[in-house]
Amino acid sequence: MKRGIACLVLLACLLLTTGCWNRAELNDLRITVAGGIDRVGDKWEISYQTIIPSSMASGTGGSAGMGSQPAIYVFSMVSDTIFGARMKSNLEASRKLYVAHAKVIVVGREAAERGLGELVDLFLRNSESRESVELLITDGTAKDLLKKMVPPEKLPGASYSDIMGKESKFISIFPKKTIFDLALSLHSDAKSIGIPVATFVGEDTEENKAKLHSLDVLKDTSPPLSLRLTRLGVFSGDRLAGYLSGRESMGLSWLTDQVKGTELSFPCPQAKNKHNSIIITSAKTKLRPVHAGTHYTMLVSVKLNGNLMESTCNKDLSKPEVIREMERSIEAEVRDQMFTGWDAVRQMGIDVTGYADIIHRSFPKEWRKMQTTWPEQFKRMDIQVQVKATIRRPGLIQKTIQQMK
Repeated sequence: MKRGIACLVLLACLLLTTGCWNRAELNDLRITVAGGIDRVGDKWEISYQTIIPSSMASGTGGSAGMGSQPAIYVFSMVSDTIFGARMKSNLEASRKLYVAHAKVIVVGREAAERGLGELVDLFLRNSESRESVELLITDGTAKDLLKKMVPPEKLPGASYSDIMGKESKFISIFPKKTIFDLALSLHSDAKSIGIPVATFVGEDTEENKAKLHSLDVLKDTSPPLSLRLTRLGVFSGDRLAGYLSGRESMGLSWLTDQVKGTELSFPCPQAKNKHNSIIITSAKTKLRPVHAGTHYTMLVSVKLNGNLMESTCNKDLSKPEVIREMERSIEAEVRDQMFTGWDAVRQMGIDVTGYADIIHRSFPKEWRKMQTTWPEQFKRMDIQVQVKATIRRPGLIQKTIQQMK
């Protein structure tokens, strides 16, 4: 009797389950690897870089000698809203557009300057979109960048994500940012964020540009143009307001504890024309605000460890005093990078450091009085920097090759 009742209850529960109500066959989907956002007048132009499955399966998209069909297809739609442009894709697509696998959203400069609030709203509201999608700014239009091949990869959209991931892990000059990071910044006290900017660098001729739109570029051992992260786009709210150079952005990374790993070149203590190279294996930045008179000062403490990879100094690295001299030179270089970045962001008057949120947490009562005038307060803010560098491993040899001769 009890077993029968249990079976009836189980069957009743099964009736309430929805099952795979929204399933779709893979052959019925057009999988997107990257998207693009541009503005055309008052309308949105949305571009999609999608996979051609037959090209991927046969290998024709990855080798110049195995076929003539690229692995991607790029198309664009224009509408009053971003989602409206996406739905219009059904006018030309034979398959349903599937955006959940998109890794990167490329934003054209005009769209970035006019604001990305609608983009954030779409991603947070739509269940099929993922807020973990990475953001990338381009100087031109997103549509043009999506159409270009990025040798030697089959899928340019995947290479965008790989470039930003490797950069964040090994260089830390332009840390990657996601839709979720942008949403958090819009609801923060600082209301600012830095997003990497990518452009094609090299011999910028019409012939070379046209070559990037076809598989012909894969026939060259060295492509005439290559995609590179060149600077950091600084946002005030949801609008692009300015840029930081590579060195300024590196200083910002130190100031905001975003250095995961990087290479640092520093001069020899007694020979400024000779340089050494260290790989930073770990770094930690601690921040503590203090109220100094009529303005605030941020105490910035950086501790870093690294391994010496190259040395041109004619010094015996087995001596502790020589290692300490090098560590002081490293500390001076890091401080210089930090002040370079700080001077740039303070001159812009945009708190891309996020220090407003730290001051709010540390001085909640004072913050209520100053939050409306924070941009002016930020320009008067100072920093005090303390850097402690430690060379963990000087390498397998203690002397330079010149000393061994």
